[in-house]
Amino acid sequence: MLRTFVDEPSPNVRYLALQDPELPVPDLQQLAAAAESFLRRGVARHPNISDALLEHLFSDPDPQVADDAAANSALRPAQMYRILTAAGL
Repeated sequence: MLRTFVDEPSPNVRYLALQDPELPVPDLQQLAAAAESFLRRGVARHPNISDALLEHLFSDPDPQVADDAAANSALRPAQMYRILTAAGL
């Protein structure tokens, strides 16, 4: 049911789709392309995010989106290592 909100014109309504923990990756990709950073932040925190999309959001122009991506519990050790290496740690 929540998935139907992905195509709504209102960003606030589209945000509701992110409350579905099983939202499919193609829908997450669509929301990650939104101009509104709060939608991209929601995608970055989503438990069903793909590795590729998570890595894409690391380079988001909004640093809060990248921070949320780095804090996602779906982050794999190899991705953590890349983040730490890029930060010079």
